[in-house]
Formats: sequence, C-alpha cells, structure tokens
Amino acid sequence: MRTERQIEKIINDYLPSIGNGQETLESVVEKFPEMANELRPRLEAALWLRDARFALATRPGYIHDSRKYLETKIEESQPKGWLGKIFRQHTAQHWVFNIASTVMIILLLALVINSTALTARLSIPGDPFYTTKLFLEDARLAFTFDPVDRSNLHMEYSRQRTSEFVELVLDGDYDQLPAATTRLESEIIASLHALNRVTLADGAAKQPATAGLQHTLSNEISMLRILQQSSPQGVNAEIELAIQVVQAGVMALR
Repeated sequence: MRTERQIEKIINDYLPSIGNGQETLESVVEKFPEMANELRPRLEAALWLRDARFALATRPGYIHDSRKYLETKIEESQPKGWLGKIFRQHTAQHWVFNIASTVMIILLLALVINSTALTARLSIPGDPFYTTKLFLEDARLAFTFDPVDRSNLHMEYSRQRTSEFVELVLDGDYDQLPAATTRLESEIIASLHALNRVTLADGAAKQPATAGLQHTLSNEISMLRILQQSSPQGVNAEIELAIQVVQAGVMALR
C-alpha cells in the first residue's frame, strides 16, 4: 500500500515535467530504480491517458457552434408555407396512421348521423328527436323538384302523421293529440296543393296522383275508425276530430 502511494505521488509530481519537456519517462524511472518495474507501466499508462484526453478535447466554442448548426438544420427542414406543411414528407407508417384515423372518424360520424336519423324517423310528438324528424322531412322536400315525387312525399308524410296520432292514443299521451291533429290537417292540405301542381305540370298524371291520395286518405279514415272503437270514451272526441280532418281532404278531392 505504501509503494502504491509512492508511485501515485511520483506520477503526480513528474507528469507535468514530462509534459513540458523538462523530464522524460526514462529519466524519471532512473531516479527510482527500486520501483522501476512498477513505476514504468503506470507512468506509461498515465502519459497515454493524458495524450488521449488532449486528442479528444473539443476546441473552444465547439458546443455553441454545434448547437447553432443543429438549430439551422432543424429550421431548414421545416416546410415553408401552408402548401409545404400539407405536402411535407412523412414516413409510410405516418401516412397509414393518418389515413386510418381519418377513415375511422368518417365512419364514426356516419354511424352517429345514421343512428340519429333512424331515431328521428321512429320518433313521435313529444320525443326529443321529433323536431329533427320534421327538419329531415322538410330537407327532403326541399331537394325534391318533380311535382309527382313531391306529391308522393306529402302523401307519405300524411300517413306518418296518422300513424303518430295512433301511437299517441295507444301510449295514452292524449295531451299531444290536438297538435298531432293540426299537423295531420296541414299535411293533407299540403298534399292537395301538391296534387294541384301535378295537374298544372302534367295533366296525364292527375288521375293516378288523385287516386293515390284518395286511397291514402281512405286508409287513414279506416285506421282511425278502428282506433276509435278500441279506445277509451274520453278520447273519442279527439279521434273524431282527426277523422273529420281526413274526411275534409277526401271531400276536397271530389
């Protein structure tokens, strides 16, 4: 242990002198012949480590210049303008992920919209989506330009208003019946107006369109009559009013 400490002291004392040329490795070893065998390899290793450290040492300002170089490269790699950002290069995995994410979002939106539309079509007055149902009907009418097709749509909506009236009675939701009767009347009037437009546009289409509307209204009257026979007495007046509304439509056809 004592010899080890002596060798460390010799190396620490003479290593700077060897570095500046005042001493050489051999001259130092000669001064300590009793430890020459242990001192020589240790001193050689110390000199090699010193030389290696100097060789690997970075020049002044290296870290600052390297950071500036990296910042410049990063800035140059950024896309220029909004077109560059859109068309900048990505890896294949990145493109696959972006496309898959977009497709999934579109599918989810389509599923939500389809579910909402289906729920709306099945709704009746008083349901949260009933307003959406009426909005979708109006939108469909807005994009239907053929008079015959519009007439058929109004007949379809007239049947739906009658079906809604029936469901309200069966569910015991009698408070909604007056409003349902008003909507039924409005739809029948709209059907009659649509029939008039069919007559003006194409006289040959008048007879089949009139027969279709008369058949629709007759079926609605039959449905309401059956409903009246199986419903409580307290709701008969509301059902009778709805029947009269439909009958007025039939009379208007004649």
